[in-house]
Amino acid sequence: EFTYERVRDFIFHPQRTQGKTRKEIVKAELLRWHPDKFDALVCSKMCEGHWPKTKVGADMVARWVTRLM
Repeated sequence: EFTYERVRDFIFHPQRTQGKTRKEIVKAELLRWHPDKFDALVCSKMCEGHWPKTKVGADMVARWVTRLM
């Protein structure tokens, strides 16, 4: 199970940030989790039955990253 707090902690984990500012980190994550980009990159690689749940989860992460701004 993933939550807002877990996603936030993962995104800002010291081993991932490598001296970047909070703004730089959030911007990179917004681009990574943007629904259109995520759909284009990931949908074709998913098994048919897994896509609906994956899409819901990715949309949640995108909203949570937006909250981090």
